[in-house]
Amino acid sequence: MFTRQRILCKAALKHVRRTFTLTSILFIIFSLCIIDTARVYANTGGTVVYTPTSSNESIAYARVLRLQHSGSANGTLLSTFEHWTTDGSPASFIIEQSTNDGQSWQQIATVGDGETGGDHPWSHMWQPALFEFPQTLGSYSAGTLLLVGNVVNLDASFTHFESWRSTDHGVHWSYVSTFQTGGAVGNPQGSGIWEPNLQLDKNGNLICYFSDERQASRYSQLLGHIVSTDGGDSWGSETLDVASANQSDRPGMVTVVKLPNSTYIMSFEMCGYVNCEVHIKKSSDGDTWGSDPADLGTRVQTSDGRSFGHSPYMVWSPAGGSNGELILAAQREYYTSNNGTTPEDYRALMINTNLGNGDWSWMPAPAVPANTSSNCNTNYSPGLAVSLDGTTVQLVTPSSIGSSGTCEIRSGSSNAAIIPYRDPFGGGTDAGWNTYQGIWSVSNGIYTEQSSSTNGDKSLTGSTGWTDYTLRGDVELTDSNNAGFMVRVSNPSNGADAQSGYFVGLDNNNGQLLLGKQNDAWSTLQSVAVDGGVSLNTWYHVTIKASGCTFTVSAQPDGGSTTSFSYTDSNCFMSGQVGVRTWNTSRAAWKNISVSSI
Repeated sequence: MFTRQRILCKAALKHVRRTFTLTSILFIIFSLCIIDTARVYANTGGTVVYTPTSSNESIAYARVLRLQHSGSANGTLLSTFEHWTTDGSPASFIIEQSTNDGQSWQQIATVGDGETGGDHPWSHMWQPALFEFPQTLGSYSAGTLLLVGNVVNLDASFTHFESWRSTDHGVHWSYVSTFQTGGAVGNPQGSGIWEPNLQLDKNGNLICYFSDERQASRYSQLLGHIVSTDGGDSWGSETLDVASANQSDRPGMVTVVKLPNSTYIMSFEMCGYVNCEVHIKKSSDGDTWGSDPADLGTRVQTSDGRSFGHSPYMVWSPAGGSNGELILAAQREYYTSNNGTTPEDYRALMINTNLGNGDWSWMPAPAVPANTSSNCNTNYSPGLAVSLDGTTVQLVTPSSIGSSGTCEIRSGSSNAAIIPYRDPFGGGTDAGWNTYQGIWSVSNGIYTEQSSSTNGDKSLTGSTGWTDYTLRGDVELTDSNNAGFMVRVSNPSNGADAQSGYFVGLDNNNGQLLLGKQNDAWSTLQSVAVDGGVSLNTWYHVTIKASGCTFTVSAQPDGGSTTSFSYTDSNCFMSGQVGVRTWNTSRAAWKNISVSSI
């Protein structure tokens, strides 16, 4: 259940991690944390990227990069994450590699504090960013990797941006420089620098965007950037990008993406607003953002009333239409109407196929992090990377270890809400599906729901922005009542008819094929008798074509005749996800689910 206490808990954990509050205060904060009994489930927790090997390790803030300019290494995934020690011993960024699209990971390098002397090496390696040069920059060829991160000492009196370079796809790294320095972590106000992100501007210069507390008397925190014209060997002075007229506002966690029309878009959290809501802001060249720094951009929200909060991360995919597709992750998801958490909290990505303009859509996340331990800030600053063709998306994110452990990093991949779509069940997973009630499992390419305690159990996939399409799939009932498929679904939650959308089902009791409309209530639109009735333990192949407001439906049992009808709903829902659903039956199964364009 959503409470203000839970929001304060997560915000406190984020702040405490940067303020080294005394153990007694940590205990008080953790005692306030209520671990979710999650209201929406998916069966896929993802693949372990890294698990701490000692009790003094802590990790968070995951990043992933897919190589695209590295010749035969193209397609390889590299991942790193925050890594710090609680006893003051030196820490390092750990570089993990996957050559099989995240199915398994292996450590290929560690990258430690590059500074020497004094009390170096330091113990806290925070907020890494990985960047692959898409072209020659300075004296460095395309495919060169640059890693930047925030290196912090034990008492958090200094924050230093350091950089390292690799010319062999991440196996070996050399220290480049400490290129920005900040002051202490503060409570409530510090003077540090945070969260670097790298991108090229329109002139082909390397840009480092970051959060900055060094002008705290005027801006509690601002977003700015610096420019390098030589591939990161040297950097210019800071330019402000987002700086609120309200001193207490704290824009942060910036990521910048270049769009196919050669403009730029940034995502960032706007703390000081409720739930550190996620905003976007645009630039024609990557250097000048909006009308001026006081322009705070626009809030990201979906057409079915959802918004993101805390630690966003955005990428662009070449798939999804003429403009490609923006994919956005963040730690939490909320209703825009009341700022309460949604059923998909921690387990959704947002989608925009219109260059960031207008309302966004959302899809289930490829993997679902465990939120079971107060010692892990679950899903804090997740990372994304798309496949080379853009049709799949890889998520890396912090996930709880057990009921009291720290975080580990997990990854998962799924279709990036791209049509044509085919279910992942043949691979033994339901990655990219969110379930609402019920007990779900995958085996031998078959998706099964088995529960007699609830009605209207459902599982959904795809984008709430999908419009006209044809869904095909097979369904089998092994108990009485009905089961089938859903189309054009948005705003779902637990409950028999708790969504806006349509259900096409086979009813064993009445021997019918039916179409119903749901909008927190049920309305039968059409039903026809199936020749010979609806048999148990028989697979039926179902086709649903949703075109405009007309739905063309057919069902055919193995070796039997086809039952079909067409219905036009004059006040129809025009877009939404696809899914499967049961009604008052103890078991049903599905396979061979696909979605194609009309």
